[in-house]
Amino acid sequence: MKILVKSILPALALGAAIAAPARADLVIQGRAAQALHCAAMLYMVSDSLYQAGLIDYRTADNAQQNAVRMLAYVPGTDDQKVQAMGQRFNKLMRTRSLDQLFDEYNTTSKWCTQNFG
Repeated sequence: MKILVKSILPALALGAAIAAPARADLVIQGRAAQALHCAAMLYMVSDSLYQAGLIDYRTADNAQQNAVRMLAYVPGTDDQKVQAMGQRFNKLMRTRSLDQLFDEYNTTSKWCTQNFG
């Protein structure tokens, strides 16, 4: 799991909207897809709040560690989980404004925490 954290953090530092290297998209369904979605939202929201100066580093880091722990519900290797997070980041950035992402996070975060936290 440490490898996963080290792989995701630099990827986000470069920007969630940057496309991952060309690879076949992973197909994740059911409960695993829900966990992946929750993890990606938590990671992106905490990063955005930190970048805006609205939360401190420790709070953002704790949230992002929780997001990575949610990936325990997603099958695959650490590399596949990093790839899946990248795909989800890209999809979220393509289909939602930042305000929409925050709204979705606010309405689903409690459910995400109860089910995957």
